Amino acid sequence: MSATEAGAISVRRMTPKDLDEVLVLIGKMTKGKSRITYRDLIANEPGGPLDLSLVAEASGQMVGFALARVEFVYIPLVEVCLIYSVGVDPQYRARHIGAALVNELVKHCHLDGIPTVRALVAEDNEPLRKFIEYLGFHRSNVINYDRAAS
Repeated sequence: MSATEAGAISVRRMTPKDLDEVLVLIGKMTKGKSRITYRDLIANEPGGPLDLSLVAEASGQMVGFALARVEFVYIPLVEVCLIYSVGVDPQYRARHIGAALVNELVKHCHLDGIPTVRALVAEDNEPLRKFIEYLGFHRSNVINYDRAAS
């Protein structure tokens, strides 16, 4: 995927070298209360064959990211791009950076023949739900059930 310009914002693929900066940005967004660790990020294998994660930069500084990965889900197995997280530096919000990241991801999936882009959204997260619906996503017909392993 080539870098895309959205005003003064460029969007490119995430690499392992970006992980420290992603953690700094997550810390800004969560005021230091993040549950995402370096181990969580490296497990996604940034730059690996199934990773679709992106970063957004302004003047060489990371201002946003999208954590995404190709997954094979359901029966029969279906290839989907699963968006785990989209984050934007609080100082850069309301500049459509999150939308640029998601739209670049959708474009990449279309070009690679990945038929579905799926976003995981907590049912009670109204702002995120509205954002994702604004970008053209709709509620899936797949219902997720979880069970604790303990």
